[in-house]
Amino acid sequence: MQKKEWVAHIQLILDSGQPFVHSTLDQDKASLLFACDIFRRRKHDVHIQLTPSETGYVVLNVCISVQKTALEFTLRRDQRPESIINCMCHPAIRVVTIRGCGTVLNTVCRVVEAALHSGWFIEKNVLNTLTQTSQDNTKQRNTTLLVVLRRGSNMGSI
Repeated sequence: MQKKEWVAHIQLILDSGQPFVHSTLDQDKASLLFACDIFRRRKHDVHIQLTPSETGYVVLNVCISVQKTALEFTLRRDQRPESIINCMCHPAIRVVTIRGCGTVLNTVCRVVEAALHSGWFIEKNVLNTLTQTSQDNTKQRNTTLLVVLRRGSNMGSI
C-alpha cells in the first residue's frame, strides 16, 4: 500500500473505536511509517518497534491508539516551562515529546524535572547534534535533546 492508502486504512480502523495494530515484514516500510507520522502529528499515541525475525528481515510493529492523548513541543528561546507544564496537566494527555537545542536545553530539563515530580516518567531520551552548514561552508553544531515523557499516574490519585 502507498501512504494515502495506509492513512485511509488506519483511519477506518480508528473510527471503529479499535486501535490500529499491525506487523509487517514488507520491504517497503516507508509508506507505513509516513502514514504513522500523520497520526503522530494528529496527536495519537504512536508506537513503532523494529525487531529481528528468523527470516533475516526486520519486522515493523505499529500500534496507534484511538484517543488523541499525545502532545509534542519543539521549544524556542521565548517559551517558559510553565506553559508546557500547564498543557501537560490535562488528564487526557498520556505522552509528551519535548525537544530543544542550544540554551533551550535548560528549559527542556526544567519541564522534565517538574514532570518527574508529578507522576510522569521518561520513556526515552535522545541527545544528538543538529549540524547546519552556512553559506561560507562553515559548520555550526547545535546540541539537541529529545525527551519522551509518559504519564505514570496523576499525583491526585495517589
